[in-house]
Amino acid sequence: MMEMEQFLKEFGRTLKQTRKQMGLSQVTAAQNMRIDYRHYQNIEGGKINLRLDTLMKLVKFYNLDKVSRPFNLDACLDLLSGFKDTNAHDNWGALFHHFVEGGHAGFVVINCRTKMIEQINEKLFKTLGYRSAPDLNGKPIQNLLINESASQFDELIKHHVAEQVSKPFIVTFRTQPPAFPIPMMAVVKAKQDANGVDEQLHCIFFDRKTLDEEGHRLKEILNGYQQFMELYPQLKAV
Repeated sequence: MMEMEQFLKEFGRTLKQTRKQMGLSQVTAAQNMRIDYRHYQNIEGGKINLRLDTLMKLVKFYNLDKVSRPFNLDACLDLLSGFKDTNAHDNWGALFHHFVEGGHAGFVVINCRTKMIEQINEKLFKTLGYRSAPDLNGKPIQNLLINESASQFDELIKHHVAEQVSKPFIVTFRTQPPAFPIPMMAVVKAKQDANGVDEQLHCIFFDRKTLDEEGHRLKEILNGYQQFMELYPQLKAV
């Protein structure tokens, strides 16, 4: 009985952590999975036992499996037993090397204490209509985002988990001069700065062109990519 109680608490914590990394509220997550909000709240709190069909909904929605693929029985058994596959991590190094260093994706470093931009790459500032990085360095990240996305980043900064890669989520940027906002897919990882003093949020952003041209590569290395694109078809290039 104690083992079951411990599992439910750990499982609830995993759901909560993953949900926040995706920038979702409990209400939104519950609605997307067609689970009663109060019931979902109790699941995250580790206060209620799970039916198998509900467990399957949760594991599939949050992509709590070993690699980027649909829900499978092996993944469910691994979750129940606490097994961790060393190949299950999101390959941040491969993402950074291929997409950021290769010039395919935007990149920002945010100070978690000040919420200020410490670094931004050319791909992103030019896409948003700025002429140089100094135009944005030292400015709040919220200045670049529409209100909903700014609130998402407030939550990410507040609840970041060091050295853990987030699930992909959608972010919408303002442009300069003001024009149509630009939605992008985002993945973030919290790290300590070079001096080990402040924690930073390292953020990679993928626009529609990159998702269309490099989607096959993302599918290979980014856990949760396939499920994300099914949730947000508006990011596919027209």
